[in-house]
Amino acid sequence: MIILTRILLFRIAGPTIFMSVLFLGSCITAAIYLHHQQSTSLRILDEDLQSRQYGADLLRELHDLIALPRDRRQEAAPLHKKIQGLLARAKQAADKREEARLVARLEASFDRYLERWQAEASLDSSSSENADKSALGLLEAETVPAARALEHFNAGEIGRAEVTLDRTVTWMAWGFVGVGTFGSLAGLLLGYGVARGLGRTVLRAESLAEVGEIAAGMAHELRNPLTAIKMLVQMNREETEAQGLPAEDLQVIEQEILRMEARLNVFIDFARPPKPERRRVNLAAVVDQTLALVGGRARKQRVTVKFTPPSTPVEVEADGEQVRQLLVNLALNALDVMPRGGILEIDLRPPANEIVELAVLDTGPGIPPRHLSRLYEPFFTSKEMGLGLGLVVSQRIAQDHGGELRATNRPQGGACFVLRLPATPSVG
Repeated sequence: MIILTRILLFRIAGPTIFMSVLFLGSCITAAIYLHHQQSTSLRILDEDLQSRQYGADLLRELHDLIALPRDRRQEAAPLHKKIQGLLARAKQAADKREEARLVARLEASFDRYLERWQAEASLDSSSSENADKSALGLLEAETVPAARALEHFNAGEIGRAEVTLDRTVTWMAWGFVGVGTFGSLAGLLLGYGVARGLGRTVLRAESLAEVGEIAAGMAHELRNPLTAIKMLVQMNREETEAQGLPAEDLQVIEQEILRMEARLNVFIDFARPPKPERRRVNLAAVVDQTLALVGGRARKQRVTVKFTPPSTPVEVEADGEQVRQLLVNLALNALDVMPRGGILEIDLRPPANEIVELAVLDTGPGIPPRHLSRLYEPFFTSKEMGLGLGLVVSQRIAQDHGGELRATNRPQGGACFVLRLPATPSVG
């Protein structure tokens, strides 16, 4: 179930997260690009509008200067300064080569007008009138056409900027349509792919469940005759021993039957796990029972067993038989990796933060790093004769009790399995 959940999570969350990140990145990129395009278009349009305004103001002031009566010539000087200020701003705003050329042409023409207009001040009245007409003629013949050319150029630039802005808005609209369409299609494809994957996974899970039910039934059917055979072998071995005859063959048969029975029991526990019958349990007593069961094998392998009960009882609400089964599995695994001696240590720690920790440590070679993530996969084992179900059943027992089983490698060498269970509040 744990592996199936991981597979489902990987198949659903993995593609979903990838497509979400891809879609988010596409949206952000499109938004930044379109925003840049729109900002650029608006800036250009604003600059062109400002330049056209300068051109329109210049034309208006030039026409006012031309229409100024001769008897009001003293009012020409303020108009000259105003036109020169407008020329300076237009020159500063000119950001295109053609626009700068037109402004320079306009400025040169107006400078020539000013020279003629200033020259008339030193002439007599008749000559002054002719000079004034010559200066005004220069305005009408050169300066005003130059101003109109500048205004016409700016009008064309405004038209082009408006076209660019319209194109950008169209791009934005189509961009949002494209992003929405891409997101919809990606969602449909992702949903279709996930649905197909889930369908195959569910079918596989159903098939495995059916196989598990059949296998569990077969295990029960095999265990029953094995029990009968075991009883008959034990009876015959006892009779043979009573008669003084060698019973080695019957003893081997009995041991093999016991081994087969133990394997079948592990498989049945995996296929049909019993519900825990919880009651207040002293973990130190469970550890003592576990060590009593594995003590004979530990002595044969010259493995030193260490356990120091805590000064105060450590109690949990649990099924004592199942917790003992878990500890026996861990202890036997530790003995398997120390065939020529070592240290098997069980450390029972007092409750901390309402959690009890019980660690099983060994001085074996440790767990290969590539195996750490697969320890609780059904049928995964590094033993030649192993089923790969012991740790799966142990983890399930821990989870059924609201706890967990963790595996790590010790810095000084060896493996460490830590069982964490909810602590029982002390009475009184």
